[in-house]
Amino acid sequence: MKKGVICVLVCMLMIVGTIIPVSGTTLLVKTSQPMTMGNILYVGGSGPNNYTRIQDAVNDATTGDTVFVYDESSPYWENLYVTKSITLSGEDRNTTIINGKNVRETILIKGDSVTIKGFTIQHGGWLGWWKKEGILIRGNSSTIQGNIIQNNYIGIALTNGPCYYQPHHHLIINNIIQSNRLIGITSRIGITNCNISRNLITENGEYGIGLSGTISSENTIIHNIISGNHNHGIVVVGTWNTIIENTVQNHKRMMGLKGIGIEIIGSNNSIIRNNLINNSRHAFQKEYAQNSADVDNLTKENNVWDANYWDQPLTEPKRIDGRIFYERHIFISLSIPWLAFDSHPAQEPYDISGMS
Repeated sequence: MKKGVICVLVCMLMIVGTIIPVSGTTLLVKTSQPMTMGNILYVGGSGPNNYTRIQDAVNDATTGDTVFVYDESSPYWENLYVTKSITLSGEDRNTTIINGKNVRETILIKGDSVTIKGFTIQHGGWLGWWKKEGILIRGNSSTIQGNIIQNNYIGIALTNGPCYYQPHHHLIINNIIQSNRLIGITSRIGITNCNISRNLITENGEYGIGLSGTISSENTIIHNIISGNHNHGIVVVGTWNTIIENTVQNHKRMMGLKGIGIEIIGSNNSIIRNNLINNSRHAFQKEYAQNSADVDNLTKENNVWDANYWDQPLTEPKRIDGRIFYERHIFISLSIPWLAFDSHPAQEPYDISGMS
């Protein structure tokens, strides 16, 4: 009897001893898997199988892949067309240059979930009839991160084409967007749930950020430095957008242009804790009414301006001027004052670092 018990115990120990190493080995293999999916395709550099052209690597990539571009062969004189959910990554944004040759978009994204990072992107067409972008995005959920976007007609444009649904969930972060002929960042149709953060947007020909087209809603513009653009710093057409903790400065009246820091066209937007410094006019709001009921609603559904710094310490609420434009008749249109107040103006500028 005792021998039988001992045999059973020995067998159990052998089974447990067999299971534990196998389980441990399986767990170790799982944790050693890479955290990112997809392959890496290399462009430039000295690798024996590296691509010469970025577009060739993009064509061969599949969903989840990364195309890594070395700066040794820079500049790359290409106009890229990206239709897959891939990451396009440059070695160094200062030295890995994609030059669009002043024809077409330098990069056209036609799809969702594309990431572009680590490049100088320049010379999207602006000669003659070619008035194109450094990056044109037709899709959703893309990330534009850590680039220099300069000397294009427009820096970045967001759209989905005419009559399509609103583009949504784009992230534009940590870019230098400068010296574009017209606008730094714009939307051709209304966008929603997009985030524009920690960018330096400067010396663009008309606006720094211009979210126009149809109604844009529920977007966030945060922690940007927007400086010295030749007309407005920020223009937003829409509702329920948040503009928070930006520095908007040095927008001066030039050649008949207005020089406005932040202009809002719409209601129920929040403009909070921004620095407004050295602009010809710091802020303005307006809206268009179809009937008298619209006018009544706008007087109740104003924009929220709160705790902004207005170029100097203020002891009283800051008034924000505005107008409601109301066409009562084909021959009769009215312009009605539409005022807002920042009841808690900041006494000193905020420390907004911009890019991280």
